[in-house]
Amino acid sequence: MRAVRPLFPRILAAVEVARLPVAFGVVANVWLMVLLARVEASAAATSAAASTATSASTSASTSASTSASTSASTSAFDTIDAVTADATVAAALSDSAQLIAALPVWLALGASMAFAVGFMAFGAALNDALDAKRDRAFAPERPIPSGSIAARRAFHIAFAALVLGVLGALPFGTAALAGALVLAAIVLGYDAFAKHIPAFGIVLAGLATAASMLALTPDSPSLVPVWLAMSQTMGVGALAYILGEKRPKLSRRAVLLGAAGWGFWSAALFALALERNGGFGADATLLPAFFERSLLVLPVLAVIVCALFGLWKLRGVRGPRAAEKLLRYGSLWKAIVAAGWLAAAGLATEALAVAGIAIAITALLSIARELAPQAAAPASWRS
Repeated sequence: MRAVRPLFPRILAAVEVARLPVAFGVVANVWLMVLLARVEASAAATSAAASTATSASTSASTSASTSASTSASTSAFDTIDAVTADATVAAALSDSAQLIAALPVWLALGASMAFAVGFMAFGAALNDALDAKRDRAFAPERPIPSGSIAARRAFHIAFAALVLGVLGALPFGTAALAGALVLAAIVLGYDAFAKHIPAFGIVLAGLATAASMLALTPDSPSLVPVWLAMSQTMGVGALAYILGEKRPKLSRRAVLLGAAGWGFWSAALFALALERNGGFGADATLLPAFFERSLLVLPVLAVIVCALFGLWKLRGVRGPRAAEKLLRYGSLWKAIVAAGWLAAAGLATEALAVAGIAIAITALLSIARELAPQAAAPASWRS
């Protein structure tokens, strides 16, 4: 028993370096895009089946046509891996939706989770390794300066995580592999220098969120969820920077530059969303038709609920501790918002699963942070 106790804080330190407790927010966003690609394929298959049934109705009875249409619609999602066999259906799909539709569900979700966790851990571990000298002076409670984990071990974690992330992208094709390399470059740029330039760093962090969501589905028509996640990352990051009293302070010029960066990339995503959902004509929309318009209030409500929860958790907390709480819970809030988008797309079961996992992780994280002081864990793990 004595040999086990010293191991506990070391495990907690390694988990903190990799930011695994907050990685599920990234996983949820990537799962969201993968599942939306499958919904896109399912909707295309259902539409094609309905069209076929309508054509067949001219030579068959009304009851037989209705039965065929209902059968095709019911089995569309269950047989989604075969939709690309129909040339008409395949022509209506994005390339990534065709590829994801052909993958088994377990492989699509498992590989995308490996991709998300890998790149999340890569960025977090690399950040701590590169900041080791600075943390010895300004944050001695961090895992590396406190001696809980060696700097070289953090580099090892970063390399292993990068390999995991790249391997997770492989089943999604060459475009996804290229997207993974772009994401790696963004993460490296942020960790190496951008984070020390407030306006640039906050915008690049938002771009990393968008890139992680689009890496596996680069031609997805569902870009509004990407925009919302990117905006959340930038907003939470800016607020955490201010609450954490970091240096250099956010000047008025930095705020204006950051806002301009957010505006530019927001306009780019909205323009691309219009182009992918009917062009710029009168029939253009920002979201694919498979979203239930009456349920689009759900992701909006999720944002509001998470904001209110954040205000409650931050009551009476100031300084770096407030910034840490905001970033920690902000990552999990992404999963709640992703659940709202899934529900709006008709995936109620998947939405409940994602939200349930996020809530469970939040509870387990709180318990772990309560146990950490008893195991002499790093101070940054204490609430």
